Amino acid sequence: MDDVKNEVSKNSVTKNLIQKLAEITNEIERIPKNGHNDFHNYDYALESDIKDVVRPLLVAQNLFMLSDEKSRSVTEIKTQKGTQQLVTLEIEYTIFDGDTGETIKFTGFGDGQDAGDKAVYKAKTGALKYALTSLFLIPTGDDPETEGKKPLQPPKTINEEQVKTLEDLIHTVASMSNSNPAQVLGQLKTESGFNKTINKMTEADFGIALQILQKWKKAYAKHLQNKTQPKQENINSIPWGQKQ
Repeated sequence: MDDVKNEVSKNSVTKNLIQKLAEITNEIERIPKNGHNDFHNYDYALESDIKDVVRPLLVAQNLFMLSDEKSRSVTEIKTQKGTQQLVTLEIEYTIFDGDTGETIKFTGFGDGQDAGDKAVYKAKTGALKYALTSLFLIPTGDDPETEGKKPLQPPKTINEEQVKTLEDLIHTVASMSNSNPAQVLGQLKTESGFNKTINKMTEADFGIALQILQKWKKAYAKHLQNKTQPKQENINSIPWGQKQ
């Protein structure tokens, strides 16, 4: 009888959170791109495509996920059709294990641009897609059988209005930090890993650069509120330009 109990106990050992996440990662193979952008002519994975795959796998492992918005920035972008809002969100997600009580936190970033009230929704959608695909290493490309049948579209570079938005922010940060635009741009390239001029940036590059510059601007504004001025001898670097 004791041998039977011991065998049952061995087979019912509770998996820890990392083991459960590893199993989910192993079960996810490929998520097709069911969305299509007619204007730029490219396919993409819908948020619902990713959630439809991930949600039942989380439930099967007795896992639950909550989100917590950590930061939000809103920038007005002037386009040929008028003014749009660009919303950048940083969202922290926490997965809870209902069996062990363990938790794990991870972060998603998302940008959303819209002339109406959908910018925040688009940013939240992008952040969730980014978080889930990063956590579970989800490939979101087409099926292997169809790959290569049509040429990939080269990434689109940002427009003149977006270039001006970044240049204005660079000059603002330079002025606030007693530095100069060239120094700020150099620090931006170091922080972001870019090795290109502003007008050669893609939409994805633009979102990252905008987030970094807004972070610096916000941090320096906080310095001013605390009546903490940067020392003149330290103007060769942006004090908050280093990774946190």
